[in-house]
Amino acid sequence: MLLAITATGKVVLLLTAATFIGFALVSAIVVPRWRPGFPGDKLPLFVMACALLFGAQIAAVAWVTGTQEVKEKAAAATEVQTAGGGKQVAYAQVQSLFSKYGCTSCHPFVNPSLNLQPGKSYASLVGIQALEDPRLYRVVAGDPGRSFLFLKVGGDPPLADIPAIGGRMPPAAPPIASSDLALIRTWIEQGAKGPDGKTGGPRVTTPGSPPTGLGAAKKAVSPRGTGTITGTVVDQERRPIVGALVTILLKGPTQQGGEEHYRVAQTDRSGRFTLDHSPAGRFLLKAYAPNSIYVSRIVALSAGATQTIDFGIPHRVINNPNISAARVDGTRLSMTVRGSSLDGNYTLAANPSSGLVFELRNPIGGPGHWARTVPRRLAGPWVFLAVDHQCNTSAFLTVAS
Repeated sequence: MLLAITATGKVVLLLTAATFIGFALVSAIVVPRWRPGFPGDKLPLFVMACALLFGAQIAAVAWVTGTQEVKEKAAAATEVQTAGGGKQVAYAQVQSLFSKYGCTSCHPFVNPSLNLQPGKSYASLVGIQALEDPRLYRVVAGDPGRSFLFLKVGGDPPLADIPAIGGRMPPAAPPIASSDLALIRTWIEQGAKGPDGKTGGPRVTTPGSPPTGLGAAKKAVSPRGTGTITGTVVDQERRPIVGALVTILLKGPTQQGGEEHYRVAQTDRSGRFTLDHSPAGRFLLKAYAPNSIYVSRIVALSAGATQTIDFGIPHRVINNPNISAARVDGTRLSMTVRGSSLDGNYTLAANPSSGLVFELRNPIGGPGHWARTVPRRLAGPWVFLAVDHQCNTSAFLTVAS
C-alpha cells in the first residue's frame, strides 16, 4: 500500500510519525532523567500534547488517504472513458477486452506466437511484425487499417465477418461488439499508447497493406486456371519450413461441408512454393505444417495474373489431433485419427507431385478410421494430416504409393 502513495503523502506521513515517535521517546527516556517526577503537575499539558500529536497523526493519515482516493478515482475515470468524444483511450481498456473475449486464454496457451497476458501484451503488439501475414504489423500506431490486430478482430470484413487476412478472432464465437471494435480503432488512431501513456515499440516506417476489393470479386468456380500463386512459409521463429503444404479451397453451397480442398503445393528447402494453374476469382488458401496451427488467407486472382502470398505458421501447444496407420492401397487412402473436436473438412491426404489434395471421410466425423477412394491411382509420395476445430495440425505422415 505504501508504494501506491504519492511522494508528498509519504513525506507528510513520515514527518508526523517521526514527530510523534520522537515526542514519545523524549518523554519516556530523556525528560525523566533530569525531572524524575515528570510529568507531575504538568500532567494536563502532557496529556494535551499527546492528544494533539495523535490527532495530527490521524489527520495526516486521513488527508493522505483522501488525496490518494481522489487520484485513484481520477485514474479510474480515465480508464473507463469511452472511445467517443476524443477522449484518450487508456491501454488498460484495451487489455480488458483481451480478457473479456478470452484472448488471454489462447495467447499464449494455445497459440504461443503472441502473448496477450497483462504486462506482456503491449510489447507483443505495437511495432511488431505479424507472423501469420508477415507483410503486416500487429499494431501500427496511428493506422488501424494497416494493423493486423484491428483487421483480425473484424476491422476489415470483406466476406461476411471473415477478414481478408484469414479467420476472424475470437474463433468460433460472435464478433466483438461494435463499441469494443471502435475502442481498439480509437486507441490505435491516438498513437497506440502503452500503460505509461507513451507510444512504445519499434517504429514502423513501411507498413504493409491488406488486400482490397475481395468482396467485389466473384467466387472461383473451378480449382484450375491460368494464374499463379507464389510465396514462402516460415515458422514461429521466421525460419523457412521445408515440406509445408499450401492448398487451394473453393467455398460455396455445392462444396461438401461448405468448402473443399482441391489443389496443393509443397515448399522447398527455402520455404518457397508455387501453385501453377491457379483459378480466376475468389478462393481460399491454407498453409499447413507439422505440429503447428494452420493459417488461412482469402485471395482474388485475375486470369493469368500472379500473386505473392507469404505465410507464418505458429507452433501448436495442444497435442491434438494425432494420426497413425496411414495407407495407400491403389486408389484407396486411409488413416487412423485420434483426438477431440476433429474438423471433418481438414482430414487430408495430399499428393504434391500431382498437385492434388483429397479430404478423407468418417461416418461420424470423430476419432477412428478415415478413408477415401480417389478417381485414379497417383504416384507418391502422399502426405497425410488431420486438423481440429482450434486449427491445430497433426504431425505429417508420408507414405509412398
